[in-house]
Amino acid sequence: MRDRKEKILFFVYGGVGFLAVLSAAFWVASKTGTNFLAHSAYDTFTLQAMTWREGGVALSRNYPWLELAIYQGEYYVSFPPVPTIPMWLLSFAFGMDTPSALVTLLYLLGGYAAAFCLLRRHMPSGHAACFAVFVSLGGSLLDVAVSGTGFGGAVWYQAQTLAFLLTMLAMLLLDGGRPLGWAAGLVCIALAVGARPFNALYVPVLLWMLYLHVREERVPRGIVKMLPYIVLPALIAAAYGVYNYARFGNPLEFGHNYLPEFAQYGPMLQPGCVWPNFKNTLRPVQLLQGALTFPNISGFAVYLTNPMFLYAGGRALAKALRREADGTDALLVAAALIHAATLLMHRTNGGWQYGTRYFCDVVPALVLLFSRARKPLRLWEAVPIGALVAFNMYATVVFHGL
Repeated sequence: MRDRKEKILFFVYGGVGFLAVLSAAFWVASKTGTNFLAHSAYDTFTLQAMTWREGGVALSRNYPWLELAIYQGEYYVSFPPVPTIPMWLLSFAFGMDTPSALVTLLYLLGGYAAAFCLLRRHMPSGHAACFAVFVSLGGSLLDVAVSGTGFGGAVWYQAQTLAFLLTMLAMLLLDGGRPLGWAAGLVCIALAVGARPFNALYVPVLLWMLYLHVREERVPRGIVKMLPYIVLPALIAAAYGVYNYARFGNPLEFGHNYLPEFAQYGPMLQPGCVWPNFKNTLRPVQLLQGALTFPNISGFAVYLTNPMFLYAGGRALAKALRREADGTDALLVAAALIHAATLLMHRTNGGWQYGTRYFCDVVPALVLLFSRARKPLRLWEAVPIGALVAFNMYATVVFHGL
């Protein structure tokens, strides 16, 4: 009887949370002019998909408003290939007019569902749904998924939301107890790397989690048991290398180094950018003559627009002080911090954006870290959630009106 009640609560709370995220997305879309059935002029992945259908890898011509790599006189998509696959499938129904913004919305909803299922393992259904809604709406991720007239479903946002979904699924499946799930989770992280390459930083964490599932008394035997799970992800990684080599003669080059912007102003990643970019992410929100205002380039107020850092960091610190933290917690913290620092090396730090959108890539790891405290939401954690969700929804709309 108890199990049946728990299942009912799982679907009720999970469904209510899903509808909350969907309703919020439609509300923001109504205020920013986003049409979820429209095709974005910045949907480079559909261009790539149509090129694949014609048997090519280089685009037929230049599109000056897009970020295209120029190599040996040819124009290439300068982004990893995995987000092209869903657009390739959709192109058979829609041709060039794929519903770009709908895709990013679906990725957000899928990421919510994965976050809810992960959190539900470690806290009651109502708490899990509340926090999964917060993950989806209480920061920059909402703007990435619902990004205003003409920009909804743009190339940058498709890559980020798909990586969010795939990495969230990887965290969920490796945290579980089913061997098929472990295998699927490693495939998910391999695909996530093909959307956002820096997500490869979580591969060691997930392999460690796999090792804990299959370990033997003798370490080498445990490692051997891991090998069948690694074969398919390794083949996916090899496919990236072959694809990159076919385009740029380098298996590790996805194309960003051949963007005119970086060829003219220096490499994409510059260690000297970390400190200036970090200071930019701390810039506050202001009220000027009664109106909310904030910077619209290079990031601002990470504590408001990516508050998962505070929530996950607080739980990780409390767990460490209680001497309950383990190796997985330590690896997650290290990977998340290295990931954030690497993102801050980017010369533009994301350019025009609400909040600091690059930090959305770290969110799945922060959700897993938060959930591993294995405690329900405390009052001091729950009270700010509504305010942060309301602020980010309102501020997202304001941002598109600046």
